Order: sequence, then C-alpha cells, then structure tokens
Amino acid sequence: MLPKNQPGNLLVTAVRTNGKLQLTNIPSMAKRICFLLPLFVLGCSLWGQQFAQYSMPWRDPVQFNPAYAGLDNSLSISGAYRTQWTGLEGQPVGQRLSAHLPVYYLSSGVGFEVERDQLGARQLNSFGLSYNYQLVTGASVWSVGLSARMMQLGLDGNLLRTPDGNYEDPNTVIHNDDLLPTGAVDNSSLALGAGLYYQAESLQGGVSVRNLNTATIAFPGFDYVLNREYHAYLRLKFDVLRSWELLPMMYAVSDGTQHQLSVGTTLRFEENIFAGVAYRGYSGPTTDAMVLMGGLNINEKLSLAYAYDITLSDLQTVQNGSHEISLKYNLRQRIGAGVPPPVIYYPRAKE
Repeated sequence: MLPKNQPGNLLVTAVRTNGKLQLTNIPSMAKRICFLLPLFVLGCSLWGQQFAQYSMPWRDPVQFNPAYAGLDNSLSISGAYRTQWTGLEGQPVGQRLSAHLPVYYLSSGVGFEVERDQLGARQLNSFGLSYNYQLVTGASVWSVGLSARMMQLGLDGNLLRTPDGNYEDPNTVIHNDDLLPTGAVDNSSLALGAGLYYQAESLQGGVSVRNLNTATIAFPGFDYVLNREYHAYLRLKFDVLRSWELLPMMYAVSDGTQHQLSVGTTLRFEENIFAGVAYRGYSGPTTDAMVLMGGLNINEKLSLAYAYDITLSDLQTVQNGSHEISLKYNLRQRIGAGVPPPVIYYPRAKE
C-alpha cells in the first residue's frame, strides 16, 4: 500500500467477513480527517499505510530494493529518523537502520535492516534480510535481489474508539464490539520482496516489489492485509562546471490502484556539501509536499543529511511540516576476497 503522507492516501475500512474484521483499501480524501484523532477508528476507517514514507530514499535505496545491497562497494550503515506532520496529535514517527556490504567472492551483496513506524494506536516493526547476485559488465553492474521481512503489527486497544463505545470513564474502555481489543495486542507475518537494479557512472536505478506474497497479519477479531507495493527509482549524474554535480532523481510507488511520484534534484559541491529540492505528487489530488534538503560530509566516512517537508495537501493548516534526519557511514575499505567492481565510480558514502 502507498506511503502514508500522500494526499491520495489509502484508508482501510473494517468489513465483517465470516465473523472477523478484514481491513481493506478504500481511496478517500474526505476520510483523511479521521487521522486527526490520535488513534484508529475501527468503527469508521483505519489508516492503512504499511510502509513509512521517507523524503530522501536515494540516501539508502536498499530500504525499498534488495538488489541495491552491497552497491556502496564497502560496509554501509544508514540510519534515519522522521517525524511527520509535527504538532498533530498521533502523528506518524519512524526510525530505520540498515547495514549492507558486498560479498565479492560470491558476486553478491547482503543486507540487514530494522524499522519502526508508529502511527497513533498502530505500531509496525519490520526486521529484514536482503541478498542479491551482481553481474559486472564493463563499468556497470546489474543486480537482482530478494528480501524477507518479518512484519510485526502492534495495536493498542486502549486508544481505539467506536461509534457505539462507552468511554466516559477514562480508566475503562468499552468498545461494545467483541471483535476489538481493549488492551495491547500484536502478531506478525513474513513478507517477501524482489528487485532489479542497474548502476553505472552517470545513471542508476531499479524496480522492485514488496509484499509479493500479500502477507496477512491475523488477529482474533480482524486481519491486517499487507498489499503488494511496486517501486521504481532513477537517478542521473551530470558534471556542472569544474567542482559541481547535478543529481536529478525520480521515485515512484504504486499498489496497482493508487500511485505517487516524487521528483527532485540535488546540487553537490566537490562530492561533499549538497542542497536540493523535491516535489511529491503528480496531479492536483495527489499533491503532498515540497521537500527542502541538504547535507555534508562530517568526515571521510560519515555524512549527515536533513530534510524538511512543506505540506501542500489539505493537512497544511493543522500541522507544522515534517522533519527527517539521516546519518550514513561507509567503511570505504574492501571487505573479503574476490574480484571487486572494475571501477569504484560513485562513492555514495560522500552524499
């Protein structure tokens, strides 16, 4: 399903099927207002985004494409923290950490990542592994990868509200619905993914699919369905003058019904300091945010980046924008035996 800060957001409605609630997608602009409550409203609609939105996906493409693992040419560790729609109670907050490295003697790359996404009463945690096979052709690399992620969903029933519930006593939760929890519940399911990635000196990008198996996280009273997500990413590099580089990028995500597109560019000086801007949306109804970003190398191995989202959707009057900070470490040393790529041409650790 689509990232949660899109105006054309998917919401989830609770439909009773065979005595259970099944959470299914319904696109709706009007129902977005349900998120203004610091909880899921199962009796009305639930926010259905399963994967967090980040404003600088190019900093760590392995988060959406397992074929990228190892293409930083050394041990690469990335961490990000995002707080979305600040000032809005129950706002989305996400953290993620990933590490990946090449395994040259296997012509492969491996990766590990963990992520936590908090949204009102819902907390979604993921723990994943990635593996890919890389084919070096001249000065470029083709990579095909697979991923497996354990998705753990936690739901705090104390924060849920239903139209027929009784909540007059702050110490007692009465939903008047036997299918809904009144305390904290959690469960998990395995989600699979696959991707293809191409990397060359002035061009890189790939396509990937998450939730190939459309995993379902089952609870006694309802099911939480993880729909397939399709991702596409493209980034170019142009030398400008003597010490400057222009790096335009495009990132698209779709579940087959709803779509979102981010386009932007960064300008980098001496492979060190950079600044950029991006726009998320491709038409009036999908207009979401303008992203301002910048960063620099703290030292040869560590870089820092920050992004601020200026909200352009209907939520712009009830919150104060979104903040994201990212740290990236690259060992910048060859690890293991085997034949490395012929040219280490794009030191993304310097981004």
